[in-house]
Amino acid sequence: MAKCIGTVLKCKHFANIQSLQSLVPINICTWRIRNFMVHELRCRYTTYSNIPELNLENEVPKKAKVSRAMRAYLERAQKHDEFLKEQLLQYNIGKRHLANMMGEDPETFMQEDIDRAIEYLFPSGLFEPKARPLMKPPDEVFPPRKAAEFDESGRPHHFLFYTGRPNLYQLLHDLVSHTNSLNDFEDKMIKKHLIPDATQAMSTSGSVWLPKSQFEIILVEKLSDREPQYSADGRAYVTIKECLRKSARGEVTVRSPGTGLITINNKSIEYFEHIQDREQLLFPLIFTNMIGSVDVEATVAGGGPSGQSGAIRWGIAHGLRSFVTQDMVEKMRIAGLLQRDYRKHERKKPGQAGARKKYTWKKR
Repeated sequence: MAKCIGTVLKCKHFANIQSLQSLVPINICTWRIRNFMVHELRCRYTTYSNIPELNLENEVPKKAKVSRAMRAYLERAQKHDEFLKEQLLQYNIGKRHLANMMGEDPETFMQEDIDRAIEYLFPSGLFEPKARPLMKPPDEVFPPRKAAEFDESGRPHHFLFYTGRPNLYQLLHDLVSHTNSLNDFEDKMIKKHLIPDATQAMSTSGSVWLPKSQFEIILVEKLSDREPQYSADGRAYVTIKECLRKSARGEVTVRSPGTGLITINNKSIEYFEHIQDREQLLFPLIFTNMIGSVDVEATVAGGGPSGQSGAIRWGIAHGLRSFVTQDMVEKMRIAGLLQRDYRKHERKKPGQAGARKKYTWKKR
């Protein structure tokens, strides 16, 4: 490369000296100038690895590009922070007024005192605690928001970002990791013939099950009750177990997308001989307009055709909730597709022709 530059610069038609300095670093070339013309140029052969870096101090640094998602997040976060600051200011002012009304010192007026004062000033006979008057800090009243999950270029921070619920799956990942480490520790103790101390056993008597709403607040994520799983071929599927109807027990798997294939105990829909049982089976698919969009695999045992078709119908209806909209789920609930049928065959009574039927009355 240096040889090519030297060959080009031997030409005597260069009148602008600054152009030479922009082409070749000064420390690798020397030239003699006569009458503002390049008379002689000598270059030593070098490679790019030997060329020192150019001085870039005077160059204007390029501005980092901010993605639209990051810009929108920053705007929302700024508005949310301003809103919380305003609410916190109003809360502090109201707390001081409330302390003065109760004759207390505002500096030592705590949240327990506020709750007691609100209960005294606004007595309520409502049974639901959420319907009663309250005065809480803004961070307890308004739900928290997630921090930025990606950098300025749009690259996510969390390695589980594309699961859709990184905090939930991170919690499950940590739970499994701790469980595996405890199992390994137990195996090592068994190999060494060490008996664990019974006094150091973990006690779960004081643990409390959290409701779903509170769990969502802790994770700052929305949780779904009908989250489908994915098979190796990328198809989503939901398995509904304990499908009950009379004395029939079944298990139903709904796969999407599908072609409308229905398999019952490794047989087609002709497993049911009567048309009424087949209509019972197809009703959830027809109601949701998913007759050719999903595949159904069912195994059922016990009971008769009516009980088995009813059990499979209930399983299909519950499996379809993961593949339809919330409005359709509400329509299914109103239509009675999601309601389990607990009715049983009533036994025959002695002295009667059936469960309710009586014998024909005769005078003699």
